[in-house]
Amino acid sequence: MTLIVDKINTESRRMDKLDEKYIQVVRKYRKRVETGGGYESMPELWSDFAPLVQQTMHLKYPIQRLLQYTGDFHEFCDAFKDDTDIQEYQEYFDAMDFAWITVLKESDISATDRVRIVNILRDGQDKAQLLGLSQVYIRAADLADDEFNE
Repeated sequence: MTLIVDKINTESRRMDKLDEKYIQVVRKYRKRVETGGGYESMPELWSDFAPLVQQTMHLKYPIQRLLQYTGDFHEFCDAFKDDTDIQEYQEYFDAMDFAWITVLKESDISATDRVRIVNILRDGQDKAQLLGLSQVYIRAADLADDEFNE
C-alpha cells in the first residue's frame, strides 16, 4: 500500500513541476511583444518547451497535457514564423510527432481522446502547410487514425 501511495505522490510532484515550468514558458511567450523579458526566437522558446514535452511523454496519463502543449506549440510556431527557418520547424514538428507516437503506443486511450488527438494533429498539419511544411505528424496521425478506426 505504501508503495502505491509513494508512486502516486511521485507522479503528482512530477506533474506539479511540469505545471510550474509550463506556466513559466507561457508567461515568457506572452511577454515576447513587450520590451525585454520574452522569447526572442522559436529556438529559444523550444529549448524551454521541448523538455516539458519529453517529460510529459513519460507520465502515466499524458494525453491532456500533450494535447494542450501541442495546441500551444502550433500557436508558438505561428508567432515566430517570420524568424524561423523551415528546417528548424521540421525538427520541432518531428519531435512532437515522436512524442505522440510514443504516447499512442504506450497509453490506453479512450475513443474521445483519440478523436481529440486526430483533430489536433490535423490542425497542426494545416498550420505546418502555412509555414511551408507538407510532411508533419504523418506517423502519429496514421497511428491515431488507424487505431481509432479499428
